[in-house]
Amino acid sequence: MHKPTLIRALGLTDAAMLVVGCIIGVGIFRTASSIAALISSPALILGLWAFGGLLSLCGALCYAELAAMFPRSGGDYVYLSQTYGSFWGFLFGWTKLFIERTGTIAILGFVFAEYLGGVLGCRNGATRWIAAGAILLLTLINVFGLRWGTYVQNTFTAIKIAALGLIIIAGLLLRHVGTPATHLALASPHPGTWQSLGVALVFVLWTYGGWTEATYVTEEVKDPIRNVPRAVIGGLLLTMLLYVVVNAVYLLHVSVEELPSTPLVASTVMQRIVGPWGATLIGWLIACSAFGALNGYILTGARILYAMGKDHPIFANLGALHPRFHTPAAALWLNAAVAVSLVFTKTFEQIMTYSTVVISAFFTLAVAGVIVLRVTRPNLPRPYRTWGYPVTPILFIVTMIGFIADVYLKEPAEAKFGFGLLALGVPLYGLARMWAGRVRLPSAS
Repeated sequence: MHKPTLIRALGLTDAAMLVVGCIIGVGIFRTASSIAALISSPALILGLWAFGGLLSLCGALCYAELAAMFPRSGGDYVYLSQTYGSFWGFLFGWTKLFIERTGTIAILGFVFAEYLGGVLGCRNGATRWIAAGAILLLTLINVFGLRWGTYVQNTFTAIKIAALGLIIIAGLLLRHVGTPATHLALASPHPGTWQSLGVALVFVLWTYGGWTEATYVTEEVKDPIRNVPRAVIGGLLLTMLLYVVVNAVYLLHVSVEELPSTPLVASTVMQRIVGPWGATLIGWLIACSAFGALNGYILTGARILYAMGKDHPIFANLGALHPRFHTPAAALWLNAAVAVSLVFTKTFEQIMTYSTVVISAFFTLAVAGVIVLRVTRPNLPRPYRTWGYPVTPILFIVTMIGFIADVYLKEPAEAKFGFGLLALGVPLYGLARMWAGRVRLPSAS
């Protein structure tokens, strides 16, 4: 009996839609108020969105080199294992699965339910149950096969691009009565603003998060050496353009003084431009955007555990492929279980802060791996080489170290909580090594 394998069914468009669909979730519709509460200058806010996009692009250019060098599903897990050894790959997998990935799934499920409940008039008590139901439904769809998950992804990514396009076009062409034309020029930054940039960058980077997603399904992408780098870089560039323009539209219609108390800013903008039906329409579109991103993160997250299962026997059963559907079914259901538990126990801001700061440390290590591998393994085939090397990876590394330090100083409780969860992976790695020795299965390092 042949062992089931992943099916190589994703083309360049599918991979790019996965990247865009995972990046554009709910952050762009919700985080503007949190950022404005920290930064009072419209110009600085737009500059931060552009900087976050460029910083992410530096990371994406480096990941493109790594993806072409190691065309295996698992993304960062593979790159860290190949660069630093199995211990660091294991810690990343633990962190990604049980801290960042499941936290992101929980956030997306919660915000999807929040917007859907708003347009349907559901009571607040139903929000968490709707979120849990959405997570379980999409998990079931992805268990049934990559084809079904891809259909959902492409459909809802198209809808979310249309939603941002609608906000941009309506916001630039139409103006509600009383809107000043100087919103973008109002308010200069006060002294405390500069100290809050690191925390504000948490929200920006979380909203840009997702540009690595195509690397997790590399073994399911056709011609991955060419298509995965293209999907990562192209998807991020498109998203960056949309993000900067849509934030400019927000600031044209909602003053920077008012923005901190306007959490559902996209709905507010559309309501002011075209009336109540505009807010209802954008509510539906945002719910669709969250649903699509939720599907993307569920689809890719299980592939990390699949990759870990091939290297660590303790995860072999959880990462195993379904014999009929060729999907990591057990991993999908485990991710769903953890995410649903978070839906009922944590808040949006808590999950975002502790998960972003911890996973950023691994992004920094992965990008540093481009430099390390150029020195330690110079003869490895590199079908794609990072543009701007070594400036590109160094800029990313230095900025991310400063970002992590700033968040740790500004939000020490959440940062310590996240790194505390990370530390739990150390004894688990020891257990995994003991397990591997006991069952006498080969373990890649």
